[in-house]
Amino acid sequence: MSVLPSPVIDTALAHEPAADCPLCPRIVQSRALSPGHAPRPPRGPQNAPLLIVGLAPAPHADGTTTLLPDLQAEELLHEILEEFAFGTRATQSGNAQGFTPTAARMVSAMRCAPPAGLPQPSEIATCNQFLRSELQTMADLRVVLALGLLAHNATVAACGIPLSRVSFRHNRLTTMPDGLRIADTHHLSARNLTTGLVTREGLRRLIGDIRQEIDTHSAVF
Repeated sequence: MSVLPSPVIDTALAHEPAADCPLCPRIVQSRALSPGHAPRPPRGPQNAPLLIVGLAPAPHADGTTTLLPDLQAEELLHEILEEFAFGTRATQSGNAQGFTPTAARMVSAMRCAPPAGLPQPSEIATCNQFLRSELQTMADLRVVLALGLLAHNATVAACGIPLSRVSFRHNRLTTMPDGLRIADTHHLSARNLTTGLVTREGLRRLIGDIRQEIDTHSAVF
């Protein structure tokens, strides 16, 4: 769908950062020390009705890179996405790399893993052009699931909408001025799961609401 008032991109492919993207000097330095800090491309079909936005990718000691820093939280997300037919898990062993998104696309607001897992605001802003491109080139996009407040803010900014127009609402769906729906959850982390700020039941209910929203929209059109 075309997200206004951003300029229309007249290509079927989203604009991606180069493997040696030079835009963030601090990350360029990190990339020289670890290949895990290279830009992580989106996963999942571009014609998916759901885009899942995390904050930044997380590299691990075994060379893999995941959407979320906490593997238990990532596995929980995959489990619920599979339940509602947004993807499939090739293994039940807790391997986060074994998940294949089939009706969802997964991307980080910041494409490179930041040092110590802590992105700077200027880096998130610099990378926002790539998230904007994703939004503009997903023709069947209906809902964005934002994993945390910063992912929510990055999504709203990528749509060209003032942050004050679309408040973060945990476990709720909100319609943005351009018609796109955004679903918010607090960041999926071990701490938030342990304290109950994020619960399995709440996340399952939210993703169930997203499935219902997409199915209802598809039936109408």
